[in-house]
Amino acid sequence: MSNDEKYVYSLVRIRKSGSQSLVQMMTSALPESRIYAMPPAPPLADMGIDFFEQLRRIRRTKKRLWKLFRTSSYPKAWIYLNHHLKAGDIVSGHFHYAAPQLPDWKLRNITVVREPVERLYSDYRYCRQSYFQRPKWRRWYLAERLKIAGNGKFQDYIQYLHSRGDRFANPYIGYITGGKAVGNPYEFLKDNYFHYGALERMDIFTNQLAIKIGRQIDPIWKNKTKKSGSLDLEEFDQTKVDVLLGKDIELYRSILAETDYR
Repeated sequence: MSNDEKYVYSLVRIRKSGSQSLVQMMTSALPESRIYAMPPAPPLADMGIDFFEQLRRIRRTKKRLWKLFRTSSYPKAWIYLNHHLKAGDIVSGHFHYAAPQLPDWKLRNITVVREPVERLYSDYRYCRQSYFQRPKWRRWYLAERLKIAGNGKFQDYIQYLHSRGDRFANPYIGYITGGKAVGNPYEFLKDNYFHYGALERMDIFTNQLAIKIGRQIDPIWKNKTKKSGSLDLEEFDQTKVDVLLGKDIELYRSILAETDYR
């Protein structure tokens, strides 16, 4: 098999940006391909999560890794995949660009972004719903971010993330570059991704992806978080959003401009 033929699809799934839709579209278009879903890594200890909740998440993640790959270690899970993958298979997860350790394979990276403030609001609504779905005794152990969303307004959520900008700022850049120090994230995206696009232009995204892989793909938008309230922000809140998501907004606009130009 030539190097050009030895490839797998790597779906870099950004939370609340149509990531579940991306998986469903790819699996429908490539029914012969196996899909491997890598569980997300447990949050770090400094993420404002109760100690016992942190242990519960670590235990759950290890169980999922063992069920899928017969190991409780992320490095060994990637070794397993590197050995068992076949050309055209799909690796999917809420992981960043640099996470897949598959030295024997060429990665066809694919990702979808969404208008950053809309994504942030959807994330707030998702966290808020998650908070109220838990029994009251469980809410005590949840991550601080979920507590803020559950007990506060969208503006309170923005304030919380803004005050911890080193951890939460510009998630698109983090996912797409893998934390690499790159001068121009948009150029990095163009150079290192097989396909990318915007959720708001899903029809264009799917049409162009279908041409690249030679299959029919029907646009899908799944797992929408119920929308409530308004996105109108006061000037003070907008300033915080610009600081929190400034680079993501710039990247999104570049992707949207390219999409509309095609």
